Amino acid sequence: MTPLRISGRTRLLVFGGLLYVSIAWALNTVFVKLAVTQIDPLTFTLFRFLAMTPLAWVFVAARREVIAIRTQDIPELLVCAACGYGVYQYLWVIGLSHTTAFASALLGGTTPIFTLAIVAVFGHERVRSGRWLGAIVAFFGIAIFEGILVGRFAIRLGDGLTLLAAVSFASYNVTSARLLDRYSPVLLLAITITMGTMMILPGGLWSLMRHGIPQFSALTTATYIYSVIFPILLTYPVWSYGITRIGAGRVALFGFLVPVFAGIASAFLLHARIPHYELVGAGVALLGMAIAQFLGSRSIRPSQRTLPTTR
Repeated sequence: MTPLRISGRTRLLVFGGLLYVSIAWALNTVFVKLAVTQIDPLTFTLFRFLAMTPLAWVFVAARREVIAIRTQDIPELLVCAACGYGVYQYLWVIGLSHTTAFASALLGGTTPIFTLAIVAVFGHERVRSGRWLGAIVAFFGIAIFEGILVGRFAIRLGDGLTLLAAVSFASYNVTSARLLDRYSPVLLLAITITMGTMMILPGGLWSLMRHGIPQFSALTTATYIYSVIFPILLTYPVWSYGITRIGAGRVALFGFLVPVFAGIASAFLLHARIPHYELVGAGVALLGMAIAQFLGSRSIRPSQRTLPTTR
């Protein structure tokens, strides 16, 4: 997909839209963190996906997509569903319940680095040395974030699960890239989120039987509604529009703002205290991710441009 030539006014509109998406995703991480302090994470995730799945199909219907699933694609679709929603959500939301929203947003941002490693290992793409340099810098930043320079280095449970979630979604990126030649992004999203919801059902129902139906306060209800609507309906179209106008490489750079906004929102909404070494580590990690993205953005093929994470 070749970006279109656009005017300065349109470019400003696109940049403003992508800034809005970054803020929306950061707030989603913070709001879900707030929700899972009051409701069991698996119960909250079950309710989220029971609402998000039909909304995804509404999106398909609104675009008048032709719904056709090839039998031979079912194994890959199941892998996508597991890595992008089923397994991913277990790892991400339980990880979020055991770490900070800032750490979750930062560590979740390593997905492109793990995607890079997977395509290199399986020979899907020749990876430039500059991208490996960026990956090394990024993981050094994560080590600083975890306290290696102040004698406090320890991978917390939530951080470890979040990194595994990033690996899971990286696998989704690689697998979905092959399917995007045969399915539109919106249809692929709807199919895989439906399969993923079926995988989330056992854990969610077990949580319901264990904890009972939760009592939603006004604040929890508001965060629930936000987390259902924004990750798909009110951000994905803007992100996709940005890719068509300025290209996937430049759009991806806005993803690095998510941890920054998540840290700011955490301080104000969750009254989180962020140690100075975490700020330094986050800065180094984001620099490494940006280096990897910038040095490799020109080599991104259209089939490798995938959907943003649905968190």
